[in-house]
Order: sequence, then structure tokens, then C-alpha cells
Amino acid sequence: MSFGPTTAPVLLAESAGISPTRGREYIVVLGSPVGKPQIIAGLLLLAFLAQCLWLAVHSPMHTMELAQIQQGQKLFQERVFSAEAARSPVIPVLAAAPLIGSGDDRALENHASETRAIRSWRWRARLPFIAIGVLLGGSLWYVARRLYGNAGGYIALSLYAFSPALILRAASIQPAIVAAWGAFGAVFTAIAVSHTLYAPREVVLWNWKRIGLLGLAITLGVGSQFALAAVVLLAFAFLLYLAPERRGAALAIMAAACAVAFVLLFASFGFDLHAMFGSVRGVRTADVAPQLLGRRLTYTLLAMFFLRMPGVLVALLAALVVYAVWKRPRFFGVNAPLIAFALLMLLGITMPYLGGYNLFVAALPFAYVFIAGVFADLLETRYSGPVFGVLMGVIVAHAVVSVMGMARLN
Repeated sequence: MSFGPTTAPVLLAESAGISPTRGREYIVVLGSPVGKPQIIAGLLLLAFLAQCLWLAVHSPMHTMELAQIQQGQKLFQERVFSAEAARSPVIPVLAAAPLIGSGDDRALENHASETRAIRSWRWRARLPFIAIGVLLGGSLWYVARRLYGNAGGYIALSLYAFSPALILRAASIQPAIVAAWGAFGAVFTAIAVSHTLYAPREVVLWNWKRIGLLGLAITLGVGSQFALAAVVLLAFAFLLYLAPERRGAALAIMAAACAVAFVLLFASFGFDLHAMFGSVRGVRTADVAPQLLGRRLTYTLLAMFFLRMPGVLVALLAALVVYAVWKRPRFFGVNAPLIAFALLMLLGITMPYLGGYNLFVAALPFAYVFIAGVFADLLETRYSGPVFGVLMGVIVAHAVVSVMGMARLN
């Protein structure tokens, strides 16, 4: 599964600031059989998977993870759908699903902390989150390569495959990696849908697969973090912007996708309206704190978040400087991930009780796509040699820091 466009009309490419020549090049590349680019991407995803599996096997299961599994057990076995404030059962369902019927989940019944029995299967409980992490990496590769060619795909996926923040979340039972895939999928599936709205056919019915995919993305995003409803609105805004002459069809498609998401979320609550709306009512205006934008501590914590990934920080700052002073990368294909990244960072700062740090993590894939877009353009200039050298140094250093960090966790 991947969250990305399947067609790229020249009209849309031009409106997004991409030359028709570049658009045709990507279609030819994507139509070719598996080759060197796909093999390299596969190896990078294998590196990501290996790090996640190593952590899933060796890291102790925390109390919060055990609580998610226990809640999921109640959902599957006892049909108990409690109305948790500002939370849906999506994460507990994913956590408990690999253990249902195996007999291993009985080890949780009388133990509040991890036991030897739990250590024997903890990696299996984490598998759905690892799988989502791998799928997010594949989605990111597809989108970045589609927008910026092979170079963009390599850059984005290299940063992703050795990203400690994403590896840690994918190798544990928590909502961040699910939220990241949902947010990424919602934005880029909406953009993909806009590519089809000029086709001379019944676009709403013809787009049923993308509607289902967009509905699933919204389910995973909003179901893991309610704050990501704002990202769904951003995705809708992108859809309207890219298809100004087909806004009726765009509205119908988004409404259909939201209906699919509602049904899926309703199903996760066991079709219990009381539990579902009780959870939604748990979202309070007091949970939004815009005053945090003016606190020095906020930016200290934000700096600490990025300083744990020095390679990403250097690449992001460099990309932002180039974007500010150079006109070439300022087109929709680069603007969109930057806007999504900025929105998620803003939500993370102002909604500490409705996502907070998890929203910073969900912002990272958009940052990687943005970095890839800027550097892919730089690699096409006469300074490509020095840019390539610096970029390789940053990526290698980023990978070394990630692997060494994993080793220290043993």
C-alpha cells in the first residue's frame, strides 16, 4: 500500500510549478519494472525494519503498552468499549490483535509489570506498529520520488530509515507512528485525488479506491490523535486549490472519505454511539494553549527534540535557508510538505494534551519530503558536486548516530 498519485497530468504539474518534462520523466520511471531505484529503496526499508525488530525484541514493555493491550483485550473479548476522553480504541485494537486467540495474552491477567512470559512475545504485540512504520517509509519514498525523481526519493527515505524518533515509535505500542502515517496519507492522497479530477469520466465513482484509501488515512490519523482533524482540513484545502474548476467533485470525494472514516471509527467503538461521542466530548477548548507559543521553555524543548537528530536539524536548517533565498524550490510540490510540517509543529506546541510530542514525530515525514525537494533541485545546479558531498556526509552521520543510539539501548 502507498499513499501517492497514480497519474500526473501535465496540466496539474504546470499548476504545481513542475515542468512538463519532469512530469513525463516520472511517469516513465514509475512505469518501469523493478530496478536499481527500487532495490536501493528496499534495502533502506530493510535497514529500518531491522532496527525496529531489534528494539521490539530487546526493549522492555512499558506499563502504558501493557495497558493498551489490556484495553484491546476487553474490546475483543468482553465487548467493553469505554468512553475514554479524547481517545479512540484504534491503538488498543492494533495492540491486541496479534495476540487474540494465541493464549499468550493470558500472561497479562495477573501481572502489572513485564514477566518472562511477556518478554517471549512482546515483539509480536508490536508488529502492527512496525508494519505501519515500514508502510509509511514506502509511502514517503513513493511520494518523494514521484515529486523530485530518484534523488529526492533516496534523500527522503535515507533520513527516514535512520530516524531515531520514528524507529522508537514504530517499535513500541503508542499512537505516534499511526498518527504519522494517517497524516501523511491524508495530505498526499488528497493531492493524488486532485490529479484525477480533470479526467473525462465520473470522477467520484471512479475514485472509489482513493476515497477508501483517504478514509483509512483519516481513520488512522484522527483515530490515534484527535488533533489531526486539522490536517484533514489542510488536505481538503489542498484538494480545492489544485482543482479549482472541480470543487463540487472535490467536496463530494472528501465527504465520502470522511463518511468512510466515520464508519470505521464507529466500528472501532463497537458501534456504540454513547462511547464514541463520550470520547469526542473529552476534547475541551482548555486543551488548546496558544499562549505556549510565547514561552521560552517551548522552544527549549523543541530544540532538544531536534538536537537528538543533528543530521536532520542541519539538513532542515539548510533547506529552509535555501528555500528562503532561492526562488526555484518555491513551487507547490515543495510548499505542500513544508506547510503540513509547519501546521503539525504548531499543533504540537499549542495542543500538548491532545498530541504534543507525538505531533512533532508526525511532522518529521513531511520535513523529510521538504528537505528532499530542496536538495533535489540543488543537485541539478552547477554546484551539484559540493552539495552531494555535504548531503552524503549529513546522511552518513545521521545513520551512524541512529545505529549507535540503538546499540546503547541494549
